[in-house]
Amino acid sequence: MADSTKRSAATAPDTGDATDCRLEPRLQNRNALVYAAQVSLIYLAAPTLYVGFVQAGLCKRLHTSDTIANLPGTVFLAMAWGPVVFTWLFPQARLLKTTLRFAYGLVAAIGAGVAAVLIAEPSSGFIIGALVVHAAVVGAANGVVSALSWEALGRGVSARLRGKALGLAFGWGPGFAVIGSLGAQLLLDGKLFGWVPPPWMAVAYPYNYAMLFSASTACMALAAFLVRFYRIPLPKADVERESFNTAVIGGFKSFLSHRVLLIASIAYLLVYCGNMVQINMSIFTHEAVGKMSEDLAGYQLTLRFSFKMLCGFLLGWLLTRTNPKVPLLVTIGLQIAGVLWVLMVPGYWFMLAFGLNGAGELFGVYYSNYPAQCSPKSQVRRNIAFLALISTLVGLAPVLYGWISDTWSLRASFWTALAILLFTAVLVVVKLPPNPRPRPEDLREDDRAQDALA
Repeated sequence: MADSTKRSAATAPDTGDATDCRLEPRLQNRNALVYAAQVSLIYLAAPTLYVGFVQAGLCKRLHTSDTIANLPGTVFLAMAWGPVVFTWLFPQARLLKTTLRFAYGLVAAIGAGVAAVLIAEPSSGFIIGALVVHAAVVGAANGVVSALSWEALGRGVSARLRGKALGLAFGWGPGFAVIGSLGAQLLLDGKLFGWVPPPWMAVAYPYNYAMLFSASTACMALAAFLVRFYRIPLPKADVERESFNTAVIGGFKSFLSHRVLLIASIAYLLVYCGNMVQINMSIFTHEAVGKMSEDLAGYQLTLRFSFKMLCGFLLGWLLTRTNPKVPLLVTIGLQIAGVLWVLMVPGYWFMLAFGLNGAGELFGVYYSNYPAQCSPKSQVRRNIAFLALISTLVGLAPVLYGWISDTWSLRASFWTALAILLFTAVLVVVKLPPNPRPRPEDLREDDRAQDALA
């Protein structure tokens, strides 16, 4: 296999593009399928890996305060520094598959641990402690998986085929999220769309929650196994660990000094802040249709992931046909449309806003892809980790929208989000080039010659 890659590298034209891949198309397609399969497995395990709703529901079942119920979600977000430290400790490309497998395996193990704790039925405090540890591990490992997966795409899939990989991952992936969410609804509520299973199929507490965490263990174990099928070209001279000041402090300064990368990161933060108004959109359900939001939550989630699935295929196709800037504008346009829909469409038709917003949530994929294409291969994981770190500032957005809503009205919070999104759209149009490239000085530090397969 290594010999065939050497021949492919020798005959492939050098386009001078830092995102170019010298693997033969068959292996690139294989890498794209592995990536898509892993993303789909993460979506399938979303009820427990998207730390928040399930953990809060379990805490409230244990009669905790609202503060404790929100603690796992807070800890999850607070672990954004994890991938920064991890990419400093293990920067070597030759360790990419090993460390990616370890990150998936760690999530699988902690999920199994929580399931075992639930089955043992210890004290409430012990269960809450297990949930907090689970949130911390998943929060750190999730960022590591994201950073390493972007590097795997950058090294193992050409820029031309990246749209295919993202289209498959975020086209089929949300469909698995629908399956996982409906399964969680059936396990936790005991019914689904009015259907009640026969008694022999009913799963009582704590085994219903244990089954959810066990399902995440199976999904992440399979994702870890799939890592072995990646074929990643490696540089002749691998990078080695540098001092913390050089790698992290100096790396962050370099990140901020890259004008295009900095503007793209600011745009990411702003569009993320605009997206956070979705919490107020859910609260607005009562005003729009006269029902409590929890009464329609299942339908809202179905619209959210169904639209995301359809748009996932479209955005992947657009990336292959146009340039990395176009999906940025499409996703922000969908979010603008969702906010306008809430403001202007009354009655149950208002529910379509959750579909538009869900499709626009794919901004996270393409606003990460853009910085990845600004970065040399050796700096992709580092820059994605920095992007995840600064995105913790978005945690202030829900508080801002809540304050605006309490002070004025829910509609005022929607107008605020609309203003943020429109400003971001102008920023993207005016300041970001269609085809981002690494700076020449960064390329000089990056050995792009590939002569081996991992």
